[in-house]
Amino acid sequence: MEQKFTFNMNQTGRRISELRKKQNMTQMELADKLGISFQAVSNWERGNTMPDISKLPELAQIFNVTTDDLLGDASGLLRSAAKGDLEQYMETNPVTMEELTNVAPLLLPDQMDEGFAKLTQDKPLPSLDDIEDILPFIGKDLVNELALKYADSTERENLDNIAPFVSRQVLEQIADRWAEAGEYGAIENLLPFLARDAISRLALKIYEKEGVEEVEDFMPFLPQDTKQTIAQKECERNGLKAITPIIPFLDRETIAQLIREKYL
Repeated sequence: MEQKFTFNMNQTGRRISELRKKQNMTQMELADKLGISFQAVSNWERGNTMPDISKLPELAQIFNVTTDDLLGDASGLLRSAAKGDLEQYMETNPVTMEELTNVAPLLLPDQMDEGFAKLTQDKPLPSLDDIEDILPFIGKDLVNELALKYADSTERENLDNIAPFVSRQVLEQIADRWAEAGEYGAIENLLPFLARDAISRLALKIYEKEGVEEVEDFMPFLPQDTKQTIAQKECERNGLKAITPIIPFLDRETIAQLIREKYL
């Protein structure tokens, strides 16, 4: 039998509304018991949002029902998370990345980290395409750990897909590693996510090692003083013509100064 991994907000909302009315309770009274706004209760009952998973046991207690009664045909994964039995459930039931991603907006951050770690434990690194939708819901430490692994994998040039969720410190660590290995094309994909001082440091390092052509793609991300430094060094070493690849990124004042230094 195919496992269900969807949840129905409308169904859960109707169930909450029915149970509240059965208790002869207003939305405001239910909200007061839960320590939330009555607008939140209204949104649940309309099917616009779902209760925070930490509120489900409290709701069940107020209505004298089980969390399963509240969630209806939601996935076993979600029901077990509501009961605090996520790890045990994943030990004995097959869970897919798709199912975990589907319920991610309802899980607490530590539950997401726990579920993701369990799902990927002792398994090959999943493709970036498979985990892209789950990234906003897992903790930064876990994302950083993944980024370091992807940096050494065949998907390294697609790391920009995960970069918005990775700390700058880790991205700089990866970029430095790639610079040492001469993988400059991979670094270029990370440039929008690096601090300008880190990009300047990398660009100067790569320029000294490889020359001006290898830093051409870095130029749009560099501060003017770093561009000027590279241009001056290249002009001194190889002549004014050698800076042709980077001239579009230099301001007029810098170009005029280089011409004066060279010919006047």
